[in-house]
Amino acid sequence: MPMYEFLCGSCEKDFETIVSSSDAAGRVECPECGSKKVHKKLSLFAKSTSGAAASASASTFSGYSAGGGGCGGMCSCH
Repeated sequence: MPMYEFLCGSCEKDFETIVSSSDAAGRVECPECGSKKVHKKLSLFAKSTSGAAASASASTFSGYSAGGGGCGGMCSCH
C-alpha cells in the first residue's frame, strides 16, 4: 500500500499515513486532533542515480531526477 501525505483542515497539521487507494478519500483521520477533514497533498519524490546514468544526467540534475511520467521526467513528453 502506498504512503500518502495529508493536511488537516482543522488543525493544519501535515502528516503521512499508509492507506489503500480506495481508503484515501474519507477514512483518514488526523493523528493530532482526530478530524476527518483532511486533504491529500501532491507528493514529489527524487531518485538518486549512480554509474553511467548519473554521469549522463549530472550536468543537468546533479545526479537526481524528479518524478514525472514513466520516463522519470527526463524527456519532453509532459
